[in-house]
Amino acid sequence: MPNRTAPKAPPTKPKAAPKKGAAGTGTRTAVQPSRKGTTPRTGTSQKAATAKTAPKKAPAAKTATAPARTRTAAKISTARRPPARSTGSKSRTSRTPKPKAMEVSYSGRIFRSRLEARWAVFMDLLDVNWDYEPSFYQVGEELFYLPDFYLPDHQLWLEVKGAPFMDTASMAKVLASVAGPMRIPLREAPYTASDRLLLGGPFKALKHGLMPVHTLITPAGPNLAALSHAAFDIEPDGRASINTLGNPWDTMAATGVKAARRPNPARLQQLLEPEPHLRPGLVPDRISRAYNGAYRLAFDGLSRNISDHDVLSAVSRRRSGRPLGAAA
Repeated sequence: MPNRTAPKAPPTKPKAAPKKGAAGTGTRTAVQPSRKGTTPRTGTSQKAATAKTAPKKAPAAKTATAPARTRTAAKISTARRPPARSTGSKSRTSRTPKPKAMEVSYSGRIFRSRLEARWAVFMDLLDVNWDYEPSFYQVGEELFYLPDFYLPDHQLWLEVKGAPFMDTASMAKVLASVAGPMRIPLREAPYTASDRLLLGGPFKALKHGLMPVHTLITPAGPNLAALSHAAFDIEPDGRASINTLGNPWDTMAATGVKAARRPNPARLQQLLEPEPHLRPGLVPDRISRAYNGAYRLAFDGLSRNISDHDVLSAVSRRRSGRPLGAAA
């Protein structure tokens, strides 16, 4: 029996040896506790756990600061609203079409606008001599003026303006030129200071029994201008004349300094397109033809010339504001 029991013991030992660990197995056993965790390694794992927990606190910090960023963004957006509104107002203002004058070639001169060319034709139809933009003048400390027309036979200046172009500078110039501290001189001897300027506005269709009138600016005192009505007429000798109608209807300061604001639309209407006056008799035929010719004048947009052959035929004996053969 002992012999049978002895052989059974060796097989049992090899089986138990791998479990308990031989020399090679002991190496595995030394490594194994590190995986399962011993006391010193457990402290390291706690630090690692703490390190892993720390990043979890970072989102909490971000969450705490998130409302501040939201409030800051709200403040920035609020600060940007006013500029956005102002930009919107500018875009609305820019939608308003700005006036643009169209140049016209007529009678050897290049006029800056069709309205100026209409007035040149109107005066030619009445045989009124004119000079176009003769010279620059200083009418204020920082104000310089280039009048549109000078009528030498009448010693009168004529300024042609549409309502969109009558700004504060233009208004100050026309007033100061004949009633301000630095009045412009006449263009012939004795070259004294001018005292009459006529405002020429847009032409209208004539109304039966009514005489078209225009605003005449004259001196009314130191740095003060009077506003009156004046009308074209035909004298017994056939010459055209410009006569004042009644007393001045208003006065304005003529200091040679631009006003803060331009005249309002109602004021511009009074200045540039006053209502026609009743006339005892009929409007003279020459006056009617001149107004109708200027009002209905046709233009060629491509060549910038006048295309009204009837009017051109009527003024064919005049050139640059003078009769043909007459010295300018």
